[in-house]
Amino acid sequence: MRTLLEQLIAIKSYSGEEIKLRDFIALWLKGKKIKSFVQDSNLMVHLKGKDSRMAFIFNSHMDTVSAGDVKLWKTDPWKATREGNKMIGLGASDMKAGLAASLLTCVAFSKNVPPVDLWFTFVVREEQDGSGSLDFAKWFKNEGHVKKYRRIGGIFTEPTGLSEIEHGHRGNIFLWARTQGDSGHASRPKDIAVHSVKKMVEFADILEKEVDKWSRKYRNKIFNPPSVGIFTSINAGVIAEKGQVEVESPNKFPASCSASFDIRTVPGFHEISLSKIKALAKKMGVEVGLLFPIAPCGYTDPQDKLVQVVKKLAKKVKLSVSQGSADMGFLSEVGVKTIIFGPGEKRQSHMVNEYCYPDQVEKAVVLYKQIVENWAK
Repeated sequence: MRTLLEQLIAIKSYSGEEIKLRDFIALWLKGKKIKSFVQDSNLMVHLKGKDSRMAFIFNSHMDTVSAGDVKLWKTDPWKATREGNKMIGLGASDMKAGLAASLLTCVAFSKNVPPVDLWFTFVVREEQDGSGSLDFAKWFKNEGHVKKYRRIGGIFTEPTGLSEIEHGHRGNIFLWARTQGDSGHASRPKDIAVHSVKKMVEFADILEKEVDKWSRKYRNKIFNPPSVGIFTSINAGVIAEKGQVEVESPNKFPASCSASFDIRTVPGFHEISLSKIKALAKKMGVEVGLLFPIAPCGYTDPQDKLVQVVKKLAKKVKLSVSQGSADMGFLSEVGVKTIIFGPGEKRQSHMVNEYCYPDQVEKAVVLYKQIVENWAK
């Protein structure tokens, strides 16, 4: 009989294509006599606890990135393959292992009344724009739960190998920019007063210099300074409409150029970053916008009870903050204290031949139960 982890890996669940997995989870929970419900596109379980003045949230995303070129995999990405003490498969670490641990923890707590209210959230689109966790955070606040509970804690079951507690991460802005220029025949370059591509390069250079200044001004002792990844994509001389891409003649100067940028922010700078970028773009005559909703910074004080409880129970763990971005920020924004702590290897995320250590799933379930019970005291 296949384990739960093997069954989860077997179901393809790219971002935006999680319905099949969501339906499987709902049916699996029903078989364990656990009621679930759909919240927007997410699946949720609410277990009422002895002390309804406190709540604990488990957040696990159902989606994975693409497998990429399947020929590069030594195994079928959707057929969990054991190799020694490893299990290979797409999403094994990021984060079918954490998803399995969350589901098994839910079952363990459902057998008796838990010490506090428990919310298990199985969210969509984490790998794309975080909209699943954002929708949940908004819903949780709008339903009055943030005000209702005296204390709320939570764990994002993302892979940290159960050896690291991430208690924060930087924010993220995916920026889209477009420049306009003169179009004309490439044989007459002197007729081109404004070259759209050159203008985009100039904007990128100045943005990079400005972010460097801001990184010195808005230093944070906990996080790496703000940064910008320029030209994560760039297009010029192409017409893109309704999914159709037509390459224009190579003897024509492009009338416009579009590019994307990845800006990473820190507390203190995050709140004003977009207005500063927009002001710079306006000054240079560049149109800018957001590719996805802004992802806020996430942070929980290392002295918070949740962090201290996990440190004590997990023992040989290190504290860290991620220089990337994650869904944790959406709950930080509504006042919920969370950490990132789960089974799976962080360095295996998005890798060909991704693997995890299945025994970590069982260890995670034991730890998660102990964490909730001790945090609730």
